[in-house]
Amino acid sequence: MDQFDIVLSQFEPMITSVMNRCRIYRNHEQYRQAARIGLWHAWTKYDHGRGDFAPYAYRCIQGAVLDELKKEMRNEERSVPSESDILEVLTTNQHVEKPDTHILDDILEELPPKDLQLLILVYIEGYTLEELADMEGITKGGIKKRKDRIMRKIREKKMLKGKRIK
Repeated sequence: MDQFDIVLSQFEPMITSVMNRCRIYRNHEQYRQAARIGLWHAWTKYDHGRGDFAPYAYRCIQGAVLDELKKEMRNEERSVPSESDILEVLTTNQHVEKPDTHILDDILEELPPKDLQLLILVYIEGYTLEELADMEGITKGGIKKRKDRIMRKIREKKMLKGKRIK
């Protein structure tokens, strides 16, 4: 195993290069670990008769990072944010104490019409972020950022109003 430690230290700059080329901007340690595993697989499966190790290692590292990106994208597409469950329960008034319902009504009334419309389209009518992005003429990331900003506002206002009631 000591030999792999030497190989790993030599190929850390290559791992950084692959991460930069793949434009990894978050979860650096997760992708760096996937790249290290890719390097380890290259090191264990390398056949000396087939050429140099460096290009093979590069492809294995890049493949591992891209596989990790694909896995994360699949998980992101399949996962449903927990806010949707909370908002759905609050809007249908199931198992919600009366004061919380009034707080939510007040908060929703204070929202700008455009923000309220986005919440209705996402949580009540069930539009996907892609569909909303096409409707609004902006990117999926822009819609997601707007939704996150609105939910953050609702949570902050809920906290403030909840403190005033008690």
